[in-house]
Amino acid sequence: MNECIRILPNFKKFSNYINNVKEGISPIMLSGLTDVAKVHFAYATHFYVEKPICIITYNELQAKKIINDLKYFEKNVYYFPRREIMAYDYLAESKENTYERINTLNNIYTKKANIIVTTIEAVNQEIIAKKSLYKNVFELKQGDLINLDEIKIKLNEMGYERIDLVENLCQYSVRGRYN
Repeated sequence: MNECIRILPNFKKFSNYINNVKEGISPIMLSGLTDVAKVHFAYATHFYVEKPICIITYNELQAKKIINDLKYFEKNVYYFPRREIMAYDYLAESKENTYERINTLNNIYTKKANIIVTTIEAVNQEIIAKKSLYKNVFELKQGDLINLDEIKIKLNEMGYERIDLVENLCQYSVRGRYN
């Protein structure tokens, strides 16, 4: 793939496009490209700009197709789905989208995400501010001395559920003599 995109800077329109991206001129709209060309442009943009890029498309099916195609060339591609809104039955709401949204935000925050693909609907939904989202992040390492009661309180405040046997995300269990 790298050999295919190495000739792109020879084209004036592509060079102008890359210069606009580097200068922070946005948003940039590309139209008239085939699906294959969209994937090449996205990968080439990341390749030449060496910064994370975000692709906003019109629906989830198109976003997942773009991701599937991009994963042939770049492994750090993430999907940011829309938030499910199920006002009639909160318990029936799938947590999968929530976990995927958080995973993508975490990969953006840790600078692991090179290409993010999302939809117009997802972009239009409000999300929590970065400062609020990451204020409760804490890291546990083997050998650290911690106050177990403080950790349990913090996990409960963050919405984790204490159970005997962990089966899902957002659950925790306490083992050993400190129960």
